[in-house]
Amino acid sequence: MQSYSINEFEEFIKSNSEEKYCSFHSRLTRSNYPINGIRVPILRKYAKEIAKSKDVTDFLMQKPQCYEQCMLKGLLITHLKLDDKDFFPLLERYIGEIDDWALTDVVCSDIHRKDETYLDKVKGYAKSKDNWFARWGIVAIMVNFFDKEQVIYEMVDNLIAKDYYVDMALAWLIQVLAVKNKQVAISLMQSDKVSGQVKKLAVRKIKDSFRISKEDKEYFAQIIKT
Repeated sequence: MQSYSINEFEEFIKSNSEEKYCSFHSRLTRSNYPINGIRVPILRKYAKEIAKSKDVTDFLMQKPQCYEQCMLKGLLITHLKLDDKDFFPLLERYIGEIDDWALTDVVCSDIHRKDETYLDKVKGYAKSKDNWFARWGIVAIMVNFFDKEQVIYEMVDNLIAKDYYVDMALAWLIQVLAVKNKQVAISLMQSDKVSGQVKKLAVRKIKDSFRISKEDKEYFAQIIKT
């Protein structure tokens, strides 16, 4: 079977880049990777196609030369049928290449695993001093383990990384919990382990949610005033 090549990727870039979307997305990210302007649904579809039809090992080992190449590598990992001994080294290599919230969130949100092995891994990531490993751990717990109260409390207790994007991930988790596990969200908003900055960000995200009632929005806003 022919290996997927960087030349094919470059042709894909040429065929799917949008100048206006590039300009728009460049304002949303602080990534140091050059951005070509390819929409995420197109990258998702492409990743699914080439994961089924071609060997992508060499491509996955290459250092990303642009934003879309980095994201495509992550999306490919979510589609490949891998044993854990192959999956986690590739995943950790990918997280090590991340330098942006979307490169984290898009790929992490596509991994739906509720097994103990993944849980143990992401709990470890959340404890990392590295901002992107920490954000991955928080988002992964939000996506897959929002119903595990003790896991969430322990994660918050053990957070080390100090960064705006880590704070935003924790605020996002609280917003999701306000919908799916409200008592835990309340506990976090009342906890001394959660900074005032995170609580303010969480209230802002809660106010923006269409899934949270007006009464609950007012309740969460009142918590940070008391």
